[in-house]
Amino acid sequence: MKKILLLPLLSLYLSVTAQTGGSAVRYPATGDVVISEIMADPTPSRGLPEREYLEIFNRTGDSLATGGIMLIAGPDTAFLSTGWIEPGGRIILCSTGSRSDLLPYGRVMAVKSFPSLNDSGELIALRDPGGSLIHAVSYSPEFLGDGPRSGGGWSAELIDPANPFHEPFAWSPSSDVSGGTPGKANSTVTTVSDDRCPRMIAAWPAAPDTLAVLFDETVMLAGASPWLVEGRPTLIASSGDPADRTALVPLGERLAAGRLITVSLPTDITDYAGNAPCVTAFKTGLPDEPLPGEILFNELMPDPAEGQSEYIELYNNSGKVFDLSRLYLAGGSKAQATAITGKHRQLLPDGYLALVSGSIEFREIFPCGEEEALFRADCLPAMPNDGGSLILYDQSLNIIDRMNYNLSMHMPFLSGTKGVALEKVSPSLPSEVTGNWRSASEACNWGSPGAPNSALIEQPVEEAGLTLSSGRISPDGDGFE
Repeated sequence: MKKILLLPLLSLYLSVTAQTGGSAVRYPATGDVVISEIMADPTPSRGLPEREYLEIFNRTGDSLATGGIMLIAGPDTAFLSTGWIEPGGRIILCSTGSRSDLLPYGRVMAVKSFPSLNDSGELIALRDPGGSLIHAVSYSPEFLGDGPRSGGGWSAELIDPANPFHEPFAWSPSSDVSGGTPGKANSTVTTVSDDRCPRMIAAWPAAPDTLAVLFDETVMLAGASPWLVEGRPTLIASSGDPADRTALVPLGERLAAGRLITVSLPTDITDYAGNAPCVTAFKTGLPDEPLPGEILFNELMPDPAEGQSEYIELYNNSGKVFDLSRLYLAGGSKAQATAITGKHRQLLPDGYLALVSGSIEFREIFPCGEEEALFRADCLPAMPNDGGSLILYDQSLNIIDRMNYNLSMHMPFLSGTKGVALEKVSPSLPSEVTGNWRSASEACNWGSPGAPNSALIEQPVEEAGLTLSSGRISPDGDGFE
């Protein structure tokens, strides 16, 4: 059986060796060969053929084997043909039907079942025949910006091959008049330093005894030390996705309902640039189903200022763990309810999560906010600037919380409310208590998404309540009673 399995690999080795003049050729390690250009939407043409393509670039001084390398784009997987990529070389990858059109631009490798590239964005990865990561990029229209080259006909180029995992910052739309540079040096090459720590954005049970931990970028899992669960070493974590952004951590025991555990990251885990993760430990547990009042609205930004995004903040008013993928939001009736996300994201006891509709670069906008507690939702209900309704449902569409908001809930002395969030004074009170809402503090730049509110008071607030020092009122204007 072992001899039969080795025959294809031996054949591949001999074929590649023959094509390179008898010298042995190794497979690329992580970062050796990178996806350097993506043409996902070639229409309308700016001069290039209206053909989708990828360009790969060999960053090393060695010839590297290509045969059997997996090309993964979204749900599709194809395999590169037997051959090699020379030192500093580039290869245009495309469908078999596009080969002749792209041949004038450089070396072309037609890929059988070349995956259709999603111009709205998807994960694209290269992995060697053994499954180890070579390069991955989470392509999105953000790579092309929002200027005149954001439409079709322009490719996205990797402008800093030394930082190939630093996205979207290491990517830019091509500045070549033809719309791209397949097979030749990219139109822009510069240095984009990467000093950002990898953010851990989610953790959830992948199996009764296995935890999945998702980062916002690729992390170097191979060779890392064991993780720690409640101070005890686990087995080595493995990759849970094509880009090595998800670590599958074996716990050694089943997660128990109603119990939080502390998970510590290995001290030697980093991103490709060598940056350690933003957090060294976190808590997690088995998610439960919320009861009414156990998750509450806590802050909302219905009328963001320029450069900001609408957001809705939720507060976990319980000792349970909840998963956002099981929750729905609506701006009115149950028929309008839509899932917050199809991704796992836990809301821990007494924790906050700000659901964002657009950009999540809030660090400089809201100094009191908590970046680790920001989450880009798949869809948020429309929030009219002058007032509206919000309803939170569980997965069975039972109401968990609801509220109405309007401009009168803001502080009366404000000259305007654009860019000013509404927030609760006491997060644990029902959201329909309008007297418990006020404008966010100017000291926090009018919002504190993902963090305790700027006017947090842990005491009951009576709606429209008033306390008098005397039981009598004397309306004579003398300042007494």
